[in-house]
Amino acid sequence: MKKFLFLFLISLTSISTFATNYYVATSGSDSNSGTLSSPFKTITKAISVVSAGDYIYMRGGLHSISSSPIVITKNGSSTSKIRVFAYGSEVPVLRFNNSEGDSNRGIVLDGDYWHWKGITIERAGDNGMLLSGSNNTIENCIFRNNFDTGLQLSRYSSSATNISQWPSNNLILGCESYDNRDSANEDADGFAAKLTVGTGNVFRNCISHHNIDDGWDLYTKSDTGPIGIVTLEGCIAHNNGILTTGGTSGGGDKNGYKLGSSAHQINHIVRRCIAYKNGKHGFTDNGNIGAIEFTNNTSYDNDGYNWHTRDGASHIFRNNISFENSTNDRLRGNTLAPNSFVGATGGFTVTSSDFETLSIGSNANPTSNGFLKLKSGSDLIDAGVTSSGITYNGSKPDLGAIEYGGTVTPPGNPEIILSATAGNSLVNLNWTINNLTVTGLEVYRDTDSNPSGRVRIAQISTSTRSYVDNGVTSGITYYYWIKANGSVNSNAASATPNGSSSGGGGSNTGNEIHNFTVSEKNSSFYTISGNMNSNDGLVNYNGLSLTKRLKIESSTSITFTASSNATLTLVFDSNFTGDIKVDNVSYTASSGTATISISNGFHTISKDDVANLYYISTAYSSNNNNKITDEIDLNVKTTDQMIVYPNPSHNNVLNINLSKINKKESLSIINMLGIEVLKVNDITNRNTIDISNLVKGTYIIKHISDSNSETKTFIKE
Repeated sequence: MKKFLFLFLISLTSISTFATNYYVATSGSDSNSGTLSSPFKTITKAISVVSAGDYIYMRGGLHSISSSPIVITKNGSSTSKIRVFAYGSEVPVLRFNNSEGDSNRGIVLDGDYWHWKGITIERAGDNGMLLSGSNNTIENCIFRNNFDTGLQLSRYSSSATNISQWPSNNLILGCESYDNRDSANEDADGFAAKLTVGTGNVFRNCISHHNIDDGWDLYTKSDTGPIGIVTLEGCIAHNNGILTTGGTSGGGDKNGYKLGSSAHQINHIVRRCIAYKNGKHGFTDNGNIGAIEFTNNTSYDNDGYNWHTRDGASHIFRNNISFENSTNDRLRGNTLAPNSFVGATGGFTVTSSDFETLSIGSNANPTSNGFLKLKSGSDLIDAGVTSSGITYNGSKPDLGAIEYGGTVTPPGNPEIILSATAGNSLVNLNWTINNLTVTGLEVYRDTDSNPSGRVRIAQISTSTRSYVDNGVTSGITYYYWIKANGSVNSNAASATPNGSSSGGGGSNTGNEIHNFTVSEKNSSFYTISGNMNSNDGLVNYNGLSLTKRLKIESSTSITFTASSNATLTLVFDSNFTGDIKVDNVSYTASSGTATISISNGFHTISKDDVANLYYISTAYSSNNNNKITDEIDLNVKTTDQMIVYPNPSHNNVLNINLSKINKKESLSIINMLGIEVLKVNDITNRNTIDISNLVKGTYIIKHISDSNSETKTFIKE
């Protein structure tokens, strides 16, 4: 037992700490609390209050920032990053004051373990973002119209004189940088990792286009010393040296990828990247005569050389393509592996017939229409050699950046982003999952911020991205987690449901009549009937909350007797996967009986088919007020189901309703260590249990009958 307890406590310590969510909206105020309903006004306020593990959700719209730079020095941790995310599918834009100056950057991220996602940064007087910290992820962000490089990796403090102090182990994933231009038309790149850069930095699946200087710049100088190896994977550089508005470069270099300088020999890694229509070279070592690895890249129709390397270089070329350039490629190093270069031997001739199309897609996704993708039958398919870091389809890698048969570039880090929204006696959960093939999904809940006591409340389909929890009590704050594949955890999200704890729609200012009855006909139909009365009071209505199970056969009818202006509404939640056809979902009755028929127009429904019924409500409107008279609890028709309430329990009493009992029943309460702490001997259909001897915490109720075994969790507070 001691060993089990020790292992249990150790496992709790491995769960990441609770995250607080802060929200920033253009309509907010920095004197607000920073919640979804009371957001901050500025990102600077949110940054000032976050701690490791917290989330800042930026709402969509234009966030004007008059003072810059915003310097971030706080740190997250390896298990608790600080996140700055766009809220849902909204598009937040951080617009700076457009005043050019070396010290007028937008964001200076000098902290470690941050994750930015979905944020657009524009019009900064220098870099849109200077990334000077380590172990950060910048994902799906856009950098545009800045007066220097969109995103640059370099030190922030001049006192950082050693490579061990420079930004390291950063991942720039799926970002776009364009229209960055300085007034001299010569310094603003799309992305840069230059001068003072540490080790382990990766650009993956990024696009740099229409910048006044280079797409990527990995320049070094003698006085600052060599930088760490930078890895470029699945990136695209195009049309650099000219802006989307047509403005052209003055002294800018205009290369797609400028991979160093003659000051140092750095063995950078370039895999599955594309360069096309840049104002100068597609790929150039710029005098870096180390041993750069070029594997499975494509260079097409650049104004200078497609490939330009210097004498004395020891570069390694495998599976590369050069196409549509009148100038022979300048190659130095090992080109013995299969490649197809302009003016160089290699055994493969590239023509337009090798590709699906040479028409270019959008600036932000140029290959989405088949541009530079190999066509079936091309001799470039399966013509390459295997190489470390390259995955492929078929028997061997193809030549070029885009593997025939599907994308095989490395994915980003797996991540689950969860949000929780309170309703009337319910909590709606929604989440997105990135960079993960899901094999299992679980929903966890707790009533405090410590995940060590959380309880699994559902196992759900791997394709599900929403869940409604209606086993809650209004006024109590609940915390939720989504876990995928048994190990990948989401952030924690919290919500406090409103309304009355019974799920009846809130408090009333008048009288209500509850005359609804439920009857069953031939195990096939559920009939619900009841009376409406116009004297019913106004209800605080924010969405009704019952989630119940309704058996569906070949047809189901729901009826009720209604007075003038009455409306019956039947709503199914999104968890049901069948093809249910609902006739007359909303019915306004002048008098008499309203009927809703449920049928399935696509296949025969058996009595084992089940749909989640979100709620049934009856209402009437008068003077534009929404009047609620009652909800129908369909749980009376379920079988072999245990109902536990109130949950959480505040008054040392727990009610347990059972659908049926017999002599072989057993009912017990088990704590989270697996110890039975209470057993009920005299079981009835409705049991009221004294739990005053139980300490506060989470428990499992286990009910065993001759035909079924059920467990439910409950919380004593």
